[in-house]
Amino acid sequence: MAFAKIVQQPALHWSSNDRASQAASDGNFPLELHVLPLDFPGYSARELDQLGASLMERIRDARMIGSDVALNPIRSDGYVGASIPASRPRSWNAPQEGEAAECRLYKAGQLSMRATLPRDSCGAILDPDAPPQQLAGLLRFAGTLNVVQADRIVVAAGVLTETLMSVDTFDPRRSRQSYQPIGPGRSGRQLRTEPDESVTLAALGAGAAEVAPHLAQVLILQARR
Repeated sequence: MAFAKIVQQPALHWSSNDRASQAASDGNFPLELHVLPLDFPGYSARELDQLGASLMERIRDARMIGSDVALNPIRSDGYVGASIPASRPRSWNAPQEGEAAECRLYKAGQLSMRATLPRDSCGAILDPDAPPQQLAGLLRFAGTLNVVQADRIVVAAGVLTETLMSVDTFDPRRSRQSYQPIGPGRSGRQLRTEPDESVTLAALGAGAAEVAPHLAQVLILQARR
């Protein structure tokens, strides 16, 4: 994995800046991962339309979801995408692992993945041990879509905090009986990594395990402030 400093902050699309995204998600997809190719001219309307038409098949070929899951296409003037229905919990209060929920490809070339966080009956959990693995999985997912082909890319991650969100340990076998929320007045706050380096395309494959822990550490530190 080769890192290189970037002189200027890249122009990234964040879901917290998109009112339509926030209204649609209602806080259910708090984790987001963005991959932006550098020195990329963007897609023409025709190219974006073609990629949008193939995106469903690309997601299924990645084998990150079951063949019986119905994908829903998303289309706007500036991006195409697909939403992935959440799996149903065994019971209303059963703990749920974080999972991919949405994929978007923007006209500028940015590929964005949105996901749920692990949660139980007490709410969403920012588990210091979970985000590195989840972000690494999303990076590999982005790579298997075989959309981004640039030599160098910028990777960023964010979390949109919720009222009941907490920094805690997720136990897939049982829900917590008590928890300490992130704090009143801090709900709806966007935790973000601010990229100052580019990486090679290996970050979407073999290098995912090297990139993801740094992204997760920044988010956890911000959540604890």
